[in-house]
Amino acid sequence: MESVTCPHCGAVVRRGNFCSRCSGKLVEVCDCWVKKKVYSCGRDECPGIRLHRLELEELPPQEL
Repeated sequence: MESVTCPHCGAVVRRGNFCSRCSGKLVEVCDCWVKKKVYSCGRDECPGIRLHRLELEELPPQEL
C-alpha cells in the first residue's frame, strides 16, 4: 500500500483520488471510476454517478 500525506488535513492515507479522512482531493486529475479513465471534472468533491447529469446541465443551451 502506497501512502501520501493529505495537503488538507495532514493525515497519512492510502494513495487515491480523495483523502479517506477528510475527503479532500489528493490529485489534480482523478482515476475516474465513472468515466473509467483518467479524467478531471474540475470539482473538489467526487460527484459520483451524478457526473453525467451535471455535465449535461453545464452544456450551453442549443438554439432551436
